[in-house]
This record gives sequence, structure tokens and C-alpha cells, in this order.
Amino acid sequence: MNIKQRDDEIWKMRTEGATFSQIAVRFHLSPSRVQQIYCRRKEKMENFDKWPPLKRALSVRVRDILIKAFGSEEIFKNPERLASMGPNVFLKWRNMGRKSANQLIEALESLGYSVNGNMKMADSRYEVYLRIGRSILRNYFDYCTKNSMDDAEYIPTVRVIIEGITEEMRSSGMGKPNCKEITEKLKDYNREIYQNIWIEHAKEDEEPEDEEPFDLEREYQLAKYTFDYIYEHGEHPK
Repeated sequence: MNIKQRDDEIWKMRTEGATFSQIAVRFHLSPSRVQQIYCRRKEKMENFDKWPPLKRALSVRVRDILIKAFGSEEIFKNPERLASMGPNVFLKWRNMGRKSANQLIEALESLGYSVNGNMKMADSRYEVYLRIGRSILRNYFDYCTKNSMDDAEYIPTVRVIIEGITEEMRSSGMGKPNCKEITEKLKDYNREIYQNIWIEHAKEDEEPEDEEPFDLEREYQLAKYTFDYIYEHGEHPK
């Protein structure tokens, strides 16, 4: 008997009048654990239609991971935010394995949110330029990380690289809308890998005795703000 079958049987026995203690003996669980399983099923049945679509599409395990990562259920109302983070960020969350990450990706895409949308151009003829740009930026990011370059040196150079790629595409006859799309997608891509390493470092700096739980959303927004500010101004935020 798998877990789903067990939970189904617990629900059936309880609705037929069995006590939590009787059910606990049957499945070698504590009465409180049986009650938890039953109440969770009951809550889902009573409130399922009121849940945001993303919450309805996810398993209990993945929902719990997201709630712990973001500190509340508000994230279920913002699937576009999750989709923009990408699989690399998903896998950094505690207890989020590859299988759970894939379930989250499938759920988001079933609702129309493309997790890997930034990998495709509206005009597929120009995707090769996007792939080349991403490869250059990824190699430069790895070089800067290896050499511990300061963000105020790294990010302005990223902008020069992106603008150089866009200028070359323009001189090759690419239209202004496609050039703009290339610029935005390459910037979004580099911001994402910057946010990933920011969060990784923030988790490393977290002390076990810290009273406040790790605030992933706050770190995500702080990394975004820092990247965009330096990209625009060429220096750290004051």
C-alpha cells in the first residue's frame, strides 16, 4: 500500500465512524498523525475551489516547500514570479529535489507561464544570436566569479558586452524590435544568474543562531535591485 492508498483508507475509515485511535492502530501511526492526515484532506476538499490555480496544481510536498521558502501562501498568487526565477533557483530551496522541481515547472507551464521563456525569441531566426550572447555572458560570469571581481566592475562590463552584441546585430540588418528583445533577454538572463549566486552566498552567510528565518523573497528582490542599479549607474547603490 502506497501513501496515497493509505491516506484514502484513513479518510474512508474516519468518514465511516472510526476513531483516530482505531485508525492509528491499523496503520501503526500516532493518533495525532492520523488526525493531521484526515484534517488536511478535509481542508482540501472544503477549500479546493477557493485556492489559486497554482496551489491546486501542486502536491502537498511542493506546496509546503514553497510556503517555507517564501514564508506565506502569497506566492501561489504570483506564478509569474516563480516562472521568472527558473529551475536553478527552484533547486536551491530546502527539500526541493529534481522531481519536485519538475512538478513545479509542469504546473506553471500548464497555467501558461513558461519557465524557460527567456530562451526563445519571438522570431526563431534570431535565436542563434541569443544563444551566442548567453554563452559569452555565462563564460564571463564564471571568470568573474572565479576571480572574485567586484560587482561594480563586473556588471558594467556585462552592459558593454550586451550593447556590443546588439550593435553587431543591428549592423547585420536586424530590426529595432528584435535588437531590443535581444538586449532585454540577455539582461534578464544575466540578472538571473547574478541572483542565483547572490542567494547562494546569502545562504552561506546565514548563521544557525539567527532568530529570523531566511527570507528568500527579500534576498531575491535585493539582488534584482542591486544588479539593475549597477547596470544603470555603474556603481553600488548608496
